Amino acid sequence: MLYRYDFRYSIAKFYFNSALRLNFSKIVFTGRSENVSKQRPVIFAPNHRNALIDALLVVMATYHRKQVVFLARADIFKQKLIAWVLRGMRLMPVFRMRDGKDNLDRNNDIFNNAARILKRNNPLAIFPEGVHNPKQSLLPIRKAVPRIVLPTEASTGFTLNSQIVPVSIYYRDINAFLSDVYITCGPPIEVSKYRDLYHENPVLAVNALRQDLEESLKKMVVNIQNEEYYEEYRLAIDWNGDQLSEELFPRQKDGFLQASLHIVRELDRLQEEDQVAFEKKMTRFREAVALMKEEGLRSTDRLWKPKTATMLTAGRAALLITAPVALIGFLNGIFPILLQKKLQTLFKDKQFVATARYAAGLIFVPLFDLLQSLAVRLITGEWLPAIAYFLLMPVTFYFALYWRKWWKQLQRDRWLFRFATRKNDKWQRLLALIRL
Repeated sequence: MLYRYDFRYSIAKFYFNSALRLNFSKIVFTGRSENVSKQRPVIFAPNHRNALIDALLVVMATYHRKQVVFLARADIFKQKLIAWVLRGMRLMPVFRMRDGKDNLDRNNDIFNNAARILKRNNPLAIFPEGVHNPKQSLLPIRKAVPRIVLPTEASTGFTLNSQIVPVSIYYRDINAFLSDVYITCGPPIEVSKYRDLYHENPVLAVNALRQDLEESLKKMVVNIQNEEYYEEYRLAIDWNGDQLSEELFPRQKDGFLQASLHIVRELDRLQEEDQVAFEKKMTRFREAVALMKEEGLRSTDRLWKPKTATMLTAGRAALLITAPVALIGFLNGIFPILLQKKLQTLFKDKQFVATARYAAGLIFVPLFDLLQSLAVRLITGEWLPAIAYFLLMPVTFYFALYWRKWWKQLQRDRWLFRFATRKNDKWQRLLALIRL
């Protein structure tokens, strides 16, 4: 049963978490110790941007013996094999109108199971937006969370003392490998505060809880609601995030997230208070985009801090010295790389790119490590070289992936250095245009 402890889940969680840490350059958790109870029933309510990766990050954010059960949209359970795997990962389907009106009655059993999970003090997780949203914005919050937790509390006379924990998941670059991700657990919403209203009018209580959850998430999630200028907002974060993180939030480990929230709020405030000044700033941003396109620059380039010639020389030397190790790593991992590329072509939706990459690393790297180690054993006739290869193959392969990232970054740094030194006036003009 999903509401019972399963040691297999704990073993899988350790393996999945280890692979997840290798997928990101930095994973930052905030608010977990002060906002997530170990003793009380908890419903996690995260925003949803990145398919399966979102769920895995929420699982990582929980305490070791807490085995989270997720409610996910039913259409991903259509294939029997996938449904079997998902249920093994403690996912339950929730049916929507688009899944067929006849299926909606099946939600009653799902909600009853969710109630059993909470009553046993196991955590539950529901994406309250209902669908994934790859943009840096928050979709309207739906009623699934209050529809589950309020009747469950009512059935026990509101004695469960359950809490809803809003969760913000923010990717610095949602599609990039070895990027940064920030997971924030916000102040919990006490379900008991809706007891009297629920007894008077359940519909009003559901709506009130839904609205409060939406307001909580809006304070935490980088929420670009201005569709007309969405791209300008997003670029403003790329351009100014690092600098404002150092200036305004120097001692906070989630400084870039806080800087991103600050940028969106400042632009929203400017539009509300001075539309003319806001339009001028958007025009300057668009001028900056044109200039960058002309000069072959990207929004993710470190425009404010070009590397010095000495730093670039040192970087080239380090890459050259370590190139043989990287080459060995790439050769060791050539089959996982090719299979990962093939796996990505199976998904039309770009949001599954990161999930496909993660799955490839999770499955194919260990598999080919084992197969190639056995091949070494057959070739050499000795176990010692095979064991050595088994240990070194994933290390060299992972180093090669980092080496490729460093090499790409060095190319961008060299390009920016040339621009800043040879066309200093244009560079200064660009900095003035992108300034928040």
